[in-house]
Amino acid sequence: MPFKLVIFDFDGTLADSLPVAVGIFNRLAPELGHRPIDDLAAARSMPTRQFLRHHGVSLWRLPRLVRRYHATAAGEADTLKLFAGLPEALAALRAGGARLGVLSSNREDNIRRCLRANGVEELFAFVVGYPKLFGKGKALRRILKAERLNAGDVLYVGDEVRDVEAAQSAGVAVAAATWGFHAEALLRESRPDFVIATPAELAALVTSPRGEEG
Repeated sequence: MPFKLVIFDFDGTLADSLPVAVGIFNRLAPELGHRPIDDLAAARSMPTRQFLRHHGVSLWRLPRLVRRYHATAAGEADTLKLFAGLPEALAALRAGGARLGVLSSNREDNIRRCLRANGVEELFAFVVGYPKLFGKGKALRRILKAERLNAGDVLYVGDEVRDVEAAQSAGVAVAAATWGFHAEALLRESRPDFVIATPAELAALVTSPRGEEG
């Protein structure tokens, strides 16, 4: 097995939360003064910083938006479903000997409630809720140290360019999932190690003796 530990982003990677996320973002727009999402295809083609600028979210206002978003999302956590095929892929990864974890900018309690509701919480060795939208590379390095693993032993799975960048900054391999928020073309521009279109591809990648670049 090429990877001993597989770490997942949550929103858009494990949880099919895009419709809920767009709804919350748009509901908060009148209160927080940003522009709502009215063209989802265009939004999916923008890197995160460009998306924030386009929708009028300055970096100094971003922490408040993130806090309000997570507080609102708490009410939806029990209703979120995992993407089709993910429970089976997660079970296959664990059966193959990989440890699983979550690193997300969402809150740990929100993540655990969703995982519990979908019957997969026990498959994960840890859940880390990182409170910042950017900088998950630092959190990945902390996980490497805590788990006493080399960077080459770890695969991070995410659905946004910032996930790819975080993994690259920590020196770990990254698989970009095309079923999430960012469009496949944008993900490929960030040069992830792998591009995966289905959870079954992820399971095959991790459990095969040697993966091939996507």
